[in-house]
Amino acid sequence: MVMSGANGLDPVTESMMQWIQQQNADRREDYELARRYYHGDHDTAITDRLKKFLPPRLAFRDNFMNVVVDTLSERLKVIGFESENETLGQAMWDLWNDNRMDYTQNVIHTETIMLGDSYILCDWDEENQRPRWSHQKAEMILPHYNEATRKMDWASKKWLQAGMMGEEPITRLNIYYPDRVEKYMARGGVWRRFQDETDESWPIPWVTKEGAPLGIPFIHFRNRPLGEDFGQSEIINVIPMQDLLNKSLIDLTMILDTLAFPQRYTLNVNHGASRLDILPGSVTEFHSEYDGGQVGQWNAAQVDGPLKSIEGLVQHIAGTTRTPQHLFQIMGDTPSGEALKTAESGLVNKAKQRMVNFGNSWEDCMTMSIRIQRAFGTSEFNDEEVDLDTLWDDPETRNEQSHLESLRIKAELGVSRDQILSELGYDDDQIAQMRIATRIEQRAQSNIGAELLRQFDAGNPEEEA
Repeated sequence: MVMSGANGLDPVTESMMQWIQQQNADRREDYELARRYYHGDHDTAITDRLKKFLPPRLAFRDNFMNVVVDTLSERLKVIGFESENETLGQAMWDLWNDNRMDYTQNVIHTETIMLGDSYILCDWDEENQRPRWSHQKAEMILPHYNEATRKMDWASKKWLQAGMMGEEPITRLNIYYPDRVEKYMARGGVWRRFQDETDESWPIPWVTKEGAPLGIPFIHFRNRPLGEDFGQSEIINVIPMQDLLNKSLIDLTMILDTLAFPQRYTLNVNHGASRLDILPGSVTEFHSEYDGGQVGQWNAAQVDGPLKSIEGLVQHIAGTTRTPQHLFQIMGDTPSGEALKTAESGLVNKAKQRMVNFGNSWEDCMTMSIRIQRAFGTSEFNDEEVDLDTLWDDPETRNEQSHLESLRIKAELGVSRDQILSELGYDDDQIAQMRIATRIEQRAQSNIGAELLRQFDAGNPEEEA
């Protein structure tokens, strides 16, 4: 028999609470590092000399980490869901729009690429009577996978909640099992069970109308998991290169500050009656009481070294992350045509790989939403029969001239007008409207021709007169 302590928790549960807290802390360090560098909060050190003329608020750094992340995430845009059951595909797209996922998908994709992981919580929106999707920060969530099945057995969410009326904050922890949700709180390091005012029981049941488990409501998005429980940040391995690049920028600034113009020197010159300035363009006067007084200068330092170092580091970051170098906007013109296609091939391949993995996660969202809809509302769909594919926008940069020429050739080969319009970016409703407009125009032209023919057959009254 397991005895409960004064806080109502048995030793096993108490130990699990402590273990979850430690696991969250370990992962949080990596997430915080990647998030900081994405937002440009880099670890840099400048000299006392630079501190004298740079504003205290200036963080001396350049940021290429957000370029690496955003360049990939911008190529990932869900544009629909396809199913043999057209009604199902449209219903899921309607649910997508109801949850305003046109914005949230970018948050999910960006965070997953930046940190390696991101999450959506699927639950029931009682007010709107529909499934609800909410983005959950990776720092708060810890999924627990079964070593044998590699499936998620349960998941935990931990966060800090502000206290009421000057009370100290409390740590909240929810554990989500396939059939229930357990809530806990900790103040002063002591864990206790927790119930919200709207909770009718502890734990909260999470089951279908028939009493079967609904499943874990968290959908885990992972970037390059490679068989592991967690994904990998796209930038964590190039943070050292970003640090070195910032160091090169500081070196360049030091050279420009102290050695960018010639430095003068004197030998056997009395400076008591002289003025010695080292500002660019200044005129310096010297007075000497000795024979053989000399004045000279050192030439300005060359900055080619630091500039080449910066350029080389940017190329290294681009190559390591397969990000096209022209997108860093360092130098040169943007390639076009086949050169652009070649330059972006690595990025496009990365995007297509993410579409497979992320697409599976979006499809899991849909399946969970159907279960939730059947459990708390009404639904004509059965999650066991769901067959959905995520549709993505084309990740390649389109060359409009080449694209139009390709469509012209397709039209000559007999490809339908509707297909051509679809590849031009028009949706089904727009194409249907174009069909109607074309028929109206053809009917009007036909009527005009018939009227001209009638007048021709009848003769011109004015000419007969």
